[in-house]
Amino acid sequence: MKIYTKPVYVVSEAPTHLVNITGEVYKALRESGVKSGLVHVYTTHTTTGLTINEDEPGLEQDIPLFLSKLVPEEGEYFHHHYYAKDGRLAVNAWAHIRASLMGNHLTIPVDDGKLIMGSRQKIYLVELDGPQRRRIVIQVIGE
Repeated sequence: MKIYTKPVYVVSEAPTHLVNITGEVYKALRESGVKSGLVHVYTTHTTTGLTINEDEPGLEQDIPLFLSKLVPEEGEYFHHHYYAKDGRLAVNAWAHIRASLMGNHLTIPVDDGKLIMGSRQKIYLVELDGPQRRRIVIQVIGE
């Protein structure tokens, strides 16, 4: 069994931004040489999430809008009163909560060297506290 691990860096361009990382995941799969197995995608940040959804501009606007209604920035959050070790006041509780709702990892099956996904499905990093440079780890496991 092979295990191939590749860190990928993504730069978001907005406070809340869906970044299509499907191409990076396919690239890691090709580099791994795995024909049958799993691809696991993981974000190392507590204010980002991962999702699989349709590559459609309306959805790329709808998802951030829905998250902002579900977990608004303005509100009474305990996290807003927490001081980080460097003395900064943490005022992004909404981003952490939204990320918890999204989840921080995805696993996609691989067969014949291809991701088993629907024809319209794409893999997204969901930035929730940007813009920032983010690290994603793609791990391919199989034969």
